[in-house]
Amino acid sequence: MSELSSVHLRNRKRQLHGVVAALICASSFILGLTLILVVVPDFNSGPDARLETLTKFTGFMQFWYFLVYVVFGASLLVLSVALLEPDGREHKPLEQMTTLASYLWACYIFASGFIAIFSIEFLFSQDYEFSAGITELWRDIYAVQMGLGEGAEWVGAIWVLMMNACLQKEGRFGNSIVYFGYVICGFGLLTLVPSLKEVGAVFGLLQVVWFLWVARLLFLERYKYITP
Repeated sequence: MSELSSVHLRNRKRQLHGVVAALICASSFILGLTLILVVVPDFNSGPDARLETLTKFTGFMQFWYFLVYVVFGASLLVLSVALLEPDGREHKPLEQMTTLASYLWACYIFASGFIAIFSIEFLFSQDYEFSAGITELWRDIYAVQMGLGEGAEWVGAIWVLMMNACLQKEGRFGNSIVYFGYVICGFGLLTLVPSLKEVGAVFGLLQVVWFLWVARLLFLERYKYITP
């Protein structure tokens, strides 16, 4: 096998992995938004409302956090590799910074998800009655989760900004998806304003579109390597 054929084969594998990862990322956002906007609309209404949700749907919520946070974080890293390493060459400075942002967002997501999962396990594996004591304990855990920035999408917004900047600099996928990504970044940064945290739902919906768009473009790009 020639060196050129070997490079094409590696690219095709990266692109396939990227397609799958982008679809998983989109699905994770859809699952998250479905719960928050449809199933339990008062999920983000405060610690008491969230505790009530966790009490009613303990096992389901652990599974939900695993899919929406842990699986998403892993898929994000796979997608980042597919977008930043199309030909296996050495990264340029902007790409290196974007790779760092990918790992930071993934680590942030992992931390938030595992704290939520193990907090639920701790709370509901104890022989406690839901008295004032357990309520206060939960409020402390909730404060940690909020302190990590749950509900604020600024970390994801930075990733979106840098990733689209890389795509634009390399002239990959065209400008339409890049400019759309910049708009998404703007909505994500708005969630830093406490009174505008509800904008996070708009960020999530637009991010679903972006991930699906990227999946399609990666698939079409991969097809070019298959077709002589």
